[in-house]
Amino acid sequence: MSDKVSKLIEKISNSKKYRGLYLKTIERVVENCFKKYGTLRRSEVLEKEVEKRARNLLHQIWAAYTPVKPGFKKLLEQFKQDIKTGKKIKEIVLPFLRLQTSIKERAEILDDFYQKTFAITGPPESIIDWACGLNPLSWPWMNLPENCCYLGLDIDKEQNDFLNNAFEIANKKNFQAKLGDILIDNSPKADVIFLLKLLPLLEHQQKGVSLDILKRMPANFLVVSFPTQSIGGRQRGMVDFYSKQFQDLIRSQSWKVEKILFPTELVFIIKK
Repeated sequence: MSDKVSKLIEKISNSKKYRGLYLKTIERVVENCFKKYGTLRRSEVLEKEVEKRARNLLHQIWAAYTPVKPGFKKLLEQFKQDIKTGKKIKEIVLPFLRLQTSIKERAEILDDFYQKTFAITGPPESIIDWACGLNPLSWPWMNLPENCCYLGLDIDKEQNDFLNNAFEIANKKNFQAKLGDILIDNSPKADVIFLLKLLPLLEHQQKGVSLDILKRMPANFLVVSFPTQSIGGRQRGMVDFYSKQFQDLIRSQSWKVEKILFPTELVFIIKK
């Protein structure tokens, strides 16, 4: 790794916006941006361009999905207080789920979403949730077996710390959140792996990576989903587009696939 790359990684990782982000993700993005935009002749132009591109990409794959970054310390205090007062767990976590755009869209269909999903996969004994965001907080709608182990993997350390504290307070002993980047880290084995609205985000970073990701996920079932509308709320034939794209993607595979269309999410369940 060159000095220029190291210095930019250090600069971004120490910045206020990105200091809580997985260091391995920042390293990956910066190194890839240097490779992609490294043909500019003047080094000072090159470094400014790479930094701009790297920050923009980090924003698109992370910050854009949380318009206002939650104050996790305040959220945790609120969570503690609500648990103490005996408030119903669904009422406690629902406002938290609405803080992130992609999960907010799922918040209104949670009962239906998990009932139909697990009707196909069966009750899982283990779940891996890649790029989980705050989605693990939707456990009250999942009706999981008591012994089910749930691992959320995400690039946001502060968010993961919040989730782990919330799990401890709620006595969810089999739940855990850890740092993980699906483009560079191996996935643990599980009965079910969630890849919820993740493939379009991965394609934006590394074109053509989706099939390889699906093939190397060690699970009995993959739950893969796509948005039915843009972040801005526009529906531009996205269901048809993603349906065709996904069918073309897996055409050469012998997997059994079932499709579920919800008002806000298109889901494919792959049996491997």
